Amino acid sequence: MDNVDKQYPERIALIILSTVFFVGAILLHVKQARVRHDITIVDNGVKRAHTLEEVKKILVEKRKVPINSATTKELIAIPGIGEKTAIKIIEYRDRKGHFNSPEDLLDIRGIGPAKLERMRPFLKIE
Repeated sequence: MDNVDKQYPERIALIILSTVFFVGAILLHVKQARVRHDITIVDNGVKRAHTLEEVKKILVEKRKVPINSATTKELIAIPGIGEKTAIKIIEYRDRKGHFNSPEDLLDIRGIGPAKLERMRPFLKIE
């Protein structure tokens, strides 16, 4: 019993150190997993902080394709448009002139209302 009494303070110290280590590891994990809300973007040499929602809007806008001047390759990047449809869009544009609205694409064979709605977030009319 005498030997057990000598180890008791060591056990308490070990438990305390283990607890401190465990709590520290949890705090470190939480800190590293925390989502950063401000994102710095450099545009034309100007740095500006944006929220995640603002960054999403910027990326969507930058990803839009100007259908009145887009090449076949650019049009193919739009979901729902393959090479044949891209060629039809360019041929239609060359024959009839610029598109005034995304709905004008409904005149092209192979583009219906459902396909137009999938494409709409990626279209830009200049």
